[in-house]
Amino acid sequence: MAEWEHRAAQNGTPGYAIYKGDIKKPDLDDRHYRLIHLENGIRAMLVHDPSTDKAAACLTVHVGAMHDPSDIQGLAHFCEHLIIKGSKPFPEERDFLSYVSSNGGLTNAVTGPSYAYYWFSIGTHALAGALARQAAFFHSPLFAESLAKREINAVDSEHRRNKQNDPRRILHVNKALYRSDHPYSQFSTGTIESITSAARKLQEEGCLSPIRDDNGEDSAVFSEIRRRLVEWWEQQYCAGRMVLAVLGNEPLDELSEMVVPHYSQIANRGLEPRPIFTQPLWNASKVEPVIFIKTVKDYYGLCVTFLLPDQRQYRRCNPGKFITHFMGHEGPGSVCAYLKKEGWLVSLNSSVPSTRNPSVQYFQVTCTLTKEGYAHYKEVLIAIYDYLALLRSSQFESYHFTEIKAISELEFRFQDKTQPHTYVNWLSRELLEDYPPESVLADPVLVHDWDEEIVRRTLALLVPEKGRVTLEAREHPDEIVGRDMVWATEQWFGTEYCFREPDATFMEKARRGPHSNVQLYLPNPNPFIPKNLKVKKAEVNEIAKAPRLLRHTVLSTLWHKKDDQFWVPRADVRIDIKSSVAYGTPRQAVLTRLFADLVEDALSELTYDAYLAGLAFSISDHRKGLSISLSGYNDKLPILLKTVMARLVRLEVDPGRLSVIADQAKREYDNFYLAQPSNLSETFAAWTLTPIIWSPSNKSSEISSITAEDIKNHKRALLSRVYLETLVNGNVNEQDAVSLLDTVEQCLSARPILPSERSQSRALVIPSGANIIVRKHHQDHKEGNCSISYYCQFGDAGDARLCAVLELIAHIIKEPVRTQLRTREQLGYVVSASSWTAATSVGLGIKIQTTRPPWDAEQRIDAFLESFYGVLESLAQPDFDDKKKGLIVKTLEKDKNLSEETRRFWNEIDSGYYAFKRKESEAEMIGALNLQDVLHAYNHYIRPSTGSATRKKLSVHLISQQMQEAPRDLGAMVVTDDKEPMFKASLGCYPAAVPVIPGLRTMPSS
Repeated sequence: MAEWEHRAAQNGTPGYAIYKGDIKKPDLDDRHYRLIHLENGIRAMLVHDPSTDKAAACLTVHVGAMHDPSDIQGLAHFCEHLIIKGSKPFPEERDFLSYVSSNGGLTNAVTGPSYAYYWFSIGTHALAGALARQAAFFHSPLFAESLAKREINAVDSEHRRNKQNDPRRILHVNKALYRSDHPYSQFSTGTIESITSAARKLQEEGCLSPIRDDNGEDSAVFSEIRRRLVEWWEQQYCAGRMVLAVLGNEPLDELSEMVVPHYSQIANRGLEPRPIFTQPLWNASKVEPVIFIKTVKDYYGLCVTFLLPDQRQYRRCNPGKFITHFMGHEGPGSVCAYLKKEGWLVSLNSSVPSTRNPSVQYFQVTCTLTKEGYAHYKEVLIAIYDYLALLRSSQFESYHFTEIKAISELEFRFQDKTQPHTYVNWLSRELLEDYPPESVLADPVLVHDWDEEIVRRTLALLVPEKGRVTLEAREHPDEIVGRDMVWATEQWFGTEYCFREPDATFMEKARRGPHSNVQLYLPNPNPFIPKNLKVKKAEVNEIAKAPRLLRHTVLSTLWHKKDDQFWVPRADVRIDIKSSVAYGTPRQAVLTRLFADLVEDALSELTYDAYLAGLAFSISDHRKGLSISLSGYNDKLPILLKTVMARLVRLEVDPGRLSVIADQAKREYDNFYLAQPSNLSETFAAWTLTPIIWSPSNKSSEISSITAEDIKNHKRALLSRVYLETLVNGNVNEQDAVSLLDTVEQCLSARPILPSERSQSRALVIPSGANIIVRKHHQDHKEGNCSISYYCQFGDAGDARLCAVLELIAHIIKEPVRTQLRTREQLGYVVSASSWTAATSVGLGIKIQTTRPPWDAEQRIDAFLESFYGVLESLAQPDFDDKKKGLIVKTLEKDKNLSEETRRFWNEIDSGYYAFKRKESEAEMIGALNLQDVLHAYNHYIRPSTGSATRKKLSVHLISQQMQEAPRDLGAMVVTDDKEPMFKASLGCYPAAVPVIPGLRTMPSS
């Protein structure tokens, strides 16, 4: 067994221990790892990545919402908000956020049930300063009393944002039915009420002063809350409960010198390292209940949950992964395939969710049902129980385990690099677990051993009597629930629910055994597990920045790049099938979508084995036609492509499946308008500036009249005349890339459409001097939030210098917008500013979700934009240069894996610009900008006063039905739904995208 080597304190750096053994890592991982143990108990994984251009760190504390005091629910979340608002060494409230933002980084924090994690990413040159600042939050936080009320309001705003979120509503109904003495049953987010109630009770009892301060604030209440927070922090936040992951391009010794001095200052208070709760979530009953929950959105859901014992002891054989492999299978003989054939199922998922707490362990099967499936929910449950009984009685074949093990080994061996912040987030949370040091990277991924006894012991727990069922729908008819049921209301979200025991007849059927349904059987061997994993690695002097054009004809274009940097045995294939009849009318748009959905549905059984073996496939519709995406191990990609294309051209429409898929599409269209207000307003803004958009309501009205014959006729028209745009990127040579496109062309046997028939994205031009408000109302009458999406249009997306100026302004303004409008003015939890691209136009967008009227929020945005000119004008040259440097670092960030590179290439192809070297040219232009360039653009495009004649501003006001009517005079042109078509018709368009590659500007003759 490898030893830990102790390094003594020297030159003011405290001592620490280093793990000297080998840490198992993926085959292609060129990073170096060092696991260290600080004297105060913190374990840290340091990662030296010589090629990274971004550094990152994540500190995770094994304390979360389950550790809230019962009388202050939400305290852990409040702590997460306030702890990062200043420390003794860095007392300025905005110091950390400004430092990270100005150096091209990001930062966030999350409170989970039994942990909280705090992360940042940043330019590599600024890592040391960020680590010093982060560590100070945990050894010397200020917990400024002056900010307490504001941050409690921020927590409350976050809760209000999520009040109509169905998954959260369902979670809290379940929490209401857990044991009240189990800490997981507590309300985790927090509100003003839940965080202040204990202090206000003391005030009512005369223990706190009722006198308000000069600002009218209840200072005694917030002083008491701050006292309780500090007391709780001292009782819970302890170095021995913390782990840290840091990634940078410095050698490991340098990373150690950055980490040890700062994080060693965090106090170890002698607390136990891992707070554990041992009681189960609910008391066992003879039969678990069926819980009926009313949802906001219109869908039908079923979930059955079985409690499990602590699974940490079974990590090496992972029985949960073995069982979910079978229950979540979608191939022949699976529960999923059977229920789809019956017309009862849309989708099924099986999982053992990770909560990082041994007392919250469960196995879960989650289904989205059709309306017919909801009516037959008992039969759906019986199919699930029958399959579990089948597993209990089956003699497993050796391949059932060896395939799962082989797939996990492939996943680990060829693990992609991810964004640095994503990687340290994952790594720090895995450090919470007690993995052996040498396998801390491998054990979370690999399945090592087959232990049939443990698997069967786990299966024995998954019986009908122990399954707690939730049934979710917007409305539950009496014949399903029972006429005598009394509905209760959950305290925090207001969700209605009721529950009852399942009837005896149902339970008798549920227990009848494994052989009652002959359509259920275990899967056959997986033919898609790759055999050829060879990668021809070569010396590369310079990584190619763009794919090569291998074919350019009237029918197709083929882009290809042979992987020259990631060296994985994988490839990505993207195919656009462009058609002139894909989106011409709302009906055509719906027919295209239903056809794509039917193809994907018809392939689900055939391609599920491919999915398990690391191959991904999807087909989707868009305004130009169909998009087919394939990715994974290149060994089997040609087989998968042939399978997909054969089904695409030979699809026989099953009227039963069409009915299911059309119903699901209609629900998605109708539910669209119940989404979070901030997301809706942003979408509406983009749609307002797009010449032709068929809204979800336009498309929903078409669905009921569509027949199988309509789909058949549309398929013929859609695929008979096309234009193909294809990208092949990865471990595929030129000849094989051409062969892949040949497969597509031969299967389609299509004629080319004319160049003039190809749909080209264009954006509408907002007139100079325009001040436009598009007014919308949210369709959910219980949604109390409003939203504004405020957009200042700059101009043509093809103007590279204009885009560079915009990106610099957006980079500079992003953090001040959040600080002023979210933090100081408390407009809402969702506040952001960024550059927006709408087809062929670009501009600056500000988005706010708020309980205040959007016209008030607009006034605050105007006031901020006016005042911020003075901030820009007074920006010192070194500060301006630092802002540019941070943005250039961000702009030039490297692709971390093959998927990121493919996404970047495909975005350029899809845009029509083909500017594959956009990053480099934009960074060069940003470097050449001076402050006067920024001030001129700000005055011209953004500033309300000076830009009144030149500014092109459009905002969407999405108004809650609970809000009063808007004032008549808003000093702007107001566009309502009935006026929007005429308004759009009055606007001109920016030009369509012009390729930067001259050879693509003219079409070949053949």
